[in-house]
Amino acid sequence: MIKNIIKTNSYIIFTQRLVTTFQATLTVFILACGTIAGPIAAQSYPAKPVRIIVPFAAGGPNDSAVRPLSQKLQELLGQPFVVDYRAGANGIIGTEYVAKSPPDGYTLLIISSSFTINTAMYAKLPFDPVRDFAPVSSIATGDILFVVNLVVPARTVKEFVALARATPGRLSYGSSGVGGSLHLGAELLSFTAGLKMVHVPYKGAILALTDVIGGHVDAMFVAGPAAIPQVKAGKVRALAVASRRRAPALPDVPTFAEAGFPGVEVDSHYGILAPAAMPREALVRLNAAIVKALATTEVRERYVTMGMEAASSTPQEFADHIRNEMVKLRKVVAAAKLPLQ
Repeated sequence: MIKNIIKTNSYIIFTQRLVTTFQATLTVFILACGTIAGPIAAQSYPAKPVRIIVPFAAGGPNDSAVRPLSQKLQELLGQPFVVDYRAGANGIIGTEYVAKSPPDGYTLLIISSSFTINTAMYAKLPFDPVRDFAPVSSIATGDILFVVNLVVPARTVKEFVALARATPGRLSYGSSGVGGSLHLGAELLSFTAGLKMVHVPYKGAILALTDVIGGHVDAMFVAGPAAIPQVKAGKVRALAVASRRRAPALPDVPTFAEAGFPGVEVDSHYGILAPAAMPREALVRLNAAIVKALATTEVRERYVTMGMEAASSTPQEFADHIRNEMVKLRKVVAAAKLPLQ
């Protein structure tokens, strides 16, 4: 009897040890798989086509900024990067769409300065610009030019400012709409130089530029891709570039700082966002591909012809830029006393 009990207890102890050993081995195996899964997921991303949402109509600056990059990413990562347009409400409709998309890295967003401007101009947005997105990388900066029609008797910014001060309320400027970067650029000039001009908002920058060319509006701030061909064709006169450096396509046009108005600085900054909670490994892989794409001579030269400059970044650097721009633009809107939408 005692021998049988000892044998039974020994069997039970052996079985328990076996189970414990199996559980420990299984745990190690699961942890190892989890460790390996991340790199494997990163290496396989993207495993299907990726959509890049443009929250504006086709043919605009956002579309122009993303095209060279999307084509190069397809070459580097072996999957199509498809441009998809979701226009409306100054970019808010497309932005909300991405914010509510699955955070798997297959729906991305191309943003410009309008993304941060909206946070200053709208009392309430259907998304949180910080919490709902994962910054991937900056991709380019775009020049914004200050142009006048050929009838305006000013060939420098100082001459234009003198004319505007001598005739308050008579000079007009166009924009792509209330609260856009082009509108804020003109408001910044007016605030800095103490000018009083008439704002004529349009439903798009091209419509406003057409009226500047036609002499119906005196001046406007306008993105380089739209303005540079018209300047070179002699249809409008460029007085300044609202960037920190001169536009490579128009090297003779001074910056506002060089023209004597260093406080006037506004440009278009483009970048890629993903829905928050995109897998970290996939985000890092995508960022590396963007940095590599933007370093190629082919892509950089294409941006130059459009009045843009390739500008990659780390995800954290792009996140910092967005936050800094939000703070700056809120101050500009407050100083200009623009009503919230």
